[in-house]
Amino acid sequence: MIMQNDELDEAIDVALEGAPRAAQLSEMVDTLRERRETLVHDLRIEKDPEKQRDLRRRINELDRQIASLSEQRAISHFIEMTVRASANRPQRDPDIDEVEVEVEDE
Repeated sequence: MIMQNDELDEAIDVALEGAPRAAQLSEMVDTLRERRETLVHDLRIEKDPEKQRDLRRRINELDRQIASLSEQRAISHFIEMTVRASANRPQRDPDIDEVEVEVEDE
């Protein structure tokens, strides 16, 4: 039985247990990377050592967040692909009796 899109989406949401989808996590990662690029640019032009330390701290925190979201994205992607594969896998029809094959002894 092949699931319809709405059923498939619901099954994915259930399997993810409320976690964001891989596409959403990708958007979050992209946003953090853009923010990081801005901070790196600011760090390059900043002369004040105290502000440089603060920028480095913020960049390091973004790096941790990017790594965490990237890992979550990989997990969500795996779960989504697993649900899709399971949903599209042909199922055995219980209405069809299995054929028994008799083997003769020689």
